[in-house]
Parts: sequence; C-alpha cells; structure tokens
Amino acid sequence: MRYRAVCFDTRNEKNVRRFLRFPSSLYSKEQLTQDIAAERALLKGEHILSHYFTVYPFLVSDENGNTAARCMLTVYHGQTCAYIGFFECINDRYAAHCLFRAAEEKARRLGCDRLIGPVDASFWIRYRLKTNCFDQLPYTGEPYNLSYYEGFFRENGFSVSGEYVSNRYGRIPQSALDGRNVRRLQYFAEKGYTISSLERESFEKTLREIYRMMISLYSGFQTFSHITEEEFCKLYSPLKNAADPDMVKIAYLNGKAVGFFVTLPNYGNAACGMLTPSKLWRICKVKRECKDYILLYLGTEPEHLGLGKALSECLLGEMCSRQAVSMGALIRKGKVTGSYFSRLIEKEYTYALYEKAL
Repeated sequence: MRYRAVCFDTRNEKNVRRFLRFPSSLYSKEQLTQDIAAERALLKGEHILSHYFTVYPFLVSDENGNTAARCMLTVYHGQTCAYIGFFECINDRYAAHCLFRAAEEKARRLGCDRLIGPVDASFWIRYRLKTNCFDQLPYTGEPYNLSYYEGFFRENGFSVSGEYVSNRYGRIPQSALDGRNVRRLQYFAEKGYTISSLERESFEKTLREIYRMMISLYSGFQTFSHITEEEFCKLYSPLKNAADPDMVKIAYLNGKAVGFFVTLPNYGNAACGMLTPSKLWRICKVKRECKDYILLYLGTEPEHLGLGKALSECLLGEMCSRQAVSMGALIRKGKVTGSYFSRLIEKEYTYALYEKAL
C-alpha cells in the first residue's frame, strides 16, 4: 500500500473534520480519551495557549483516500525543538514512517534540530506514551494510546528520553497506618504546619496557590513551558466540580501554602471531551460512590523536608477509611515519590517520552 502525507491548511474544514474523526475509528468508546473541542481550538489557533506556539497538522492517506495516520507538529516561538503529538495511526509501519518523515522534513525546514514526543502541543495538555497494561481501560488523566505505537517511535529513530510510572495501589489495610504516620503528622503540627482539605468557597484562591507552587516545582520537568496564572486557572477550573474536596490537601505554614496533593475520583474517560447526559450521570455516580482515586499532583516547597510524605499519609488515612484503591499517576522514574508505600503497589504502569535529533 502506498501512502501520502500532507501538512494541511486548517482553513480546509474537510481536512479538519478528517483529523478530528480519525481517533474514533481506532478506539472503542470505552478507550477513547479525545477532547475534540480542545483539538479543534488548537487547529484553529483559538486555544488559550495557542499564542505560545504554531501548530502544523498532518494527515496520511492511502491510495483510496482513506485516513491512515495523523499528527500535529508544534513549534514554540524562539525554540529549536519541535513537538510531535496527537499521534494516531493504523497498524501499518509504512503509514507511520510516511507520517514521521513528513513531520521531520517540516521541522527541519522550520529550523528545528530535535523532535520530541508524544507531546500534544503543551506540557499542560498531555504528553508521554503508554507502554504496557493495554488490557486495562484508561484512568482519568492517563495518556492512553494503542500498544503498537511504541514500536513505531523506535523504528523511526526515536530513543527514550524520559521514563514514567503509575503505581496501582490496593485497598489500604488498617495495619498500614502505624505509629510512624501519627508521629510524622504530629511533628509537622508542632512545627506550626496545618494540612487542610479543599474548601469550595475558596477554590480559586487555592488554585492560585497551587499555581505558584507548581510553576516553581515543575519548571525542571521535561517539556515544561511557562503559562500565566490566569491561563492556569482557566485550564484547571473544571477541578472545582470534578474533585472530592476531602481528597485534595493543602499544607500551610504561617498562612502560606507550602505543599499540595491533588487527587481525583477515577472517572475513566467520562471526563474527556464533550459532556453528554450519559457521561454526566456516570461522573455524578462515580463521585458519589467513589472507591477508586487518581493521585495526580503532589508537591512541596524544597525547604520543607518530609512534608510530601506527611501529605501522602493524610491521603493514606482517607483511602483506608473509604476502603478505596488508588493510582499514583505519572511519576518520573527515580523520583522519591515513586517509592512511597511501595509495599502496597499491586501493578506498575509504564510510560515514555521520546526524542530524535534531526
């Protein structure tokens, strides 16, 4: 089969629709994590983050005009690396090769010397490639993809530049809550720290506190890009309705937020894309009866040693009382947070980020 790749003009609505429809031909309804509205906004340059970069979308077609692959190349102003994201492809190595070759040629012409992916336009949207546990349905926030994508990246000259894990924890037995937990929390209380749950009436204030810490703490992460406080608040405003307030913890010292742990109920893919009545019903049901949580974001300012473990133990107590399972999501391999409660890990999900010199 012969394939042809084109970088299309986003004013061509037919190709925009082809780009947006393609994932639904590859995934089941239970697997699909696409946010069509966000993709369309990025294609049209109307996303809240669009002013930071330029996108170049590609489609690969077979001899009969059928879509075989797609991706979006993202180039940030003033940078010489390009990101390849929104990658989807049929199980055909030649279609994948055609797509990668076209994206690489475009990146070179734009003066780029590296290609990094998968990165869906921004650190703040989605990045990384899933590499195992394809027998499991996606959890909330997971960068989900088909099992053969890893081989396509490797076959086309990409090498791993970052590895990540998500740890699946079973139900927490009461025996896991020993005296060390109490002593650690008591130690921080005696030092003047308070650990509070999220309060809905002060949600925006808390979100701005988390922004200040995240921008500082995550600035060294791969693919990180700065965004403004207002942009962050707009991107994360859906957390107000999605989060269980008791499962979001903020640590304070002398009235200043110095640590956070953001946890969400596992909505699967129900929170992805447009909310339909059936999705909304599913979300409400999960939130009301939740026994499965995604541990998404944990951070403490560096001078507060041991506070991250204390925040984790607050959540451990909540998990134990609710007899819930949980997923410690998308931890950079080798980070100390990946070893928290290692004795409780039942399964390890793995992810990777890839890079290629041009």
